[in-house]
Amino acid sequence: MQLTDSELFIFDWDGTLSTSTAIVRISNFLRPRYRKSHILKHSGEYTTGITRSVKAIERENKGFAFLYDIYSFFVMPRLKEGAAELLDRLRSKGKKVAIFSDSENYRLLTEVKKLGMLGRVDLVLSASTIGYYKPDPTGLILLSKKLKKAPKKAIYVGDMPSDIMTARFAGMRSCALGDGLSPYASLKDSHPDFLFRNILAMLREI
Repeated sequence: MQLTDSELFIFDWDGTLSTSTAIVRISNFLRPRYRKSHILKHSGEYTTGITRSVKAIERENKGFAFLYDIYSFFVMPRLKEGAAELLDRLRSKGKKVAIFSDSENYRLLTEVKKLGMLGRVDLVLSASTIGYYKPDPTGLILLSKKLKKAPKKAIYVGDMPSDIMTARFAGMRSCALGDGLSPYASLKDSHPDFLFRNILAMLREI
């Protein structure tokens, strides 16, 4: 199958579409992971969290939001080269596009909005919203249901072996980018369906 056979493209955020900052690397190291694969049988109650606004999430996370706003005033991630063009091209070809990340929900939506990506995707979902972190496939399955695309028609694009594992648990294909948080060699050893050095290399295949 070709990369463009997928109808739904779900992207990781940190290290995949955006550069990684110190706070991301530290939180990625410290955050506990759920190691068991658990697919929710009754996931409808969680879908409301997908479309909540940044302001609504800020009200629920006042302390974190205040500290992050100070931090982000001095340090903000950048979009990876070609990221905006990639998402625009996928949308122009009629593909559905979403973001699923382990990032804290307020930080994720704030960065996606500030970097001009909110209007380029159909949905954004943080694992912290539903309480299931990668490699648990629940987030990917929720997005595929919400966007009415079968998992076999979807692909998850990430930069870590856990992203590849998550896609596999969800019954989706996987695509890895080798310029993120994990070395290219470790991604290759994880056997993704597609592996590119960076977004620009992936863009040439779309």
